[in-house]
Amino acid sequence: MDSENYKYFETIYGKGVLLVEMNRLDKRNAFNPEFIYELCNIWDYIENESHIKVGVLKSKSEEFFSAGADLEKLIPLLTRKKKPESEIERKVIEENLLKKFYRKNQIYKKPIIGVSSGHCLAGGFELLLSCDFRIISSDSKIGFPETKLGLIPAGGGMSRIIKATTRSRALEILINSSELDVYKLLNDGLVNEVCSRKDLIGVLTSYLDKISNSETNSTEMIIQNVDKFNELSLQDSFSLEEELLNELSNEE
Repeated sequence: MDSENYKYFETIYGKGVLLVEMNRLDKRNAFNPEFIYELCNIWDYIENESHIKVGVLKSKSEEFFSAGADLEKLIPLLTRKKKPESEIERKVIEENLLKKFYRKNQIYKKPIIGVSSGHCLAGGFELLLSCDFRIISSDSKIGFPETKLGLIPAGGGMSRIIKATTRSRALEILINSSELDVYKLLNDGLVNEVCSRKDLIGVLTSYLDKISNSETNSTEMIIQNVDKFNELSLQDSFSLEEELLNELSNEE
C-alpha cells in the first residue's frame, strides 16, 4: 500500500501489521468526505490482503486521536443542506460510506487495534470503538458531546456502548459527556488498556505479539463470531463453539 495515494493517512507495513496513521492534523483529524473515503479504502485493503494479519489505527499526533466529524465540510452534506460537489462527496452520500467508515457495514475478520491519546471526542470516540482492541492514554479526553448540538452518537456509539454496559452507565456516557473517567471505561470493558503516553507503544507491541503468535484462521474465526454469542442462549452458544471447532478441524 502506497501512502502517496492518500492525503490524510500514512501507512507502514511490516511483519503482517499495517500501521495506519491519521494525518489531518490541522483539523485534529476531523473527518471530511475525503478522509472518510480514504479510510474506507484502507479498511478494504486490510480485509482483503492475505499478508496482513492485523491493522493499527492511531494519530500522527499524541495530542488527539480525532475530533469527530468536520462540522463545516461533512454535516451540511449529511443533512442535505449542501449538495455533493465532487465524486467523493457523492459516493459518501449515495453509498452510505459512513456506515463502512465506522465498520458497521459487515462482519470483519481482521482485528484492528485503536491507539488513542489526548482528545478523542464524538465521532472520534465512535471510530475508536469500531476497533476490536482499544488502548488509550491515562490523560485521554474522551466523550460524546453530541447532544449539546442536538445530535446523537449514531456512528455505532449508541449500539456499542449500550451493549457493553448497564443502562444507567450508558446514559451517563451518551448524554453530553466530554471528559469521561478512563478507568471507568476500562471497568466497563469499553477499552482494553489504560496507560501513560510513554507506555502506549510498549502496550501496543504486546498486543501485536499476542495476535501475531496466534494462528490466523483461529483468530479470524473468533473475530467473526464473537458477537454472535451474545445473541444466543448458553446451550446454543455451546453448540456454536463446537461447530466452529469442527470447521477449523476440517480445514486442516
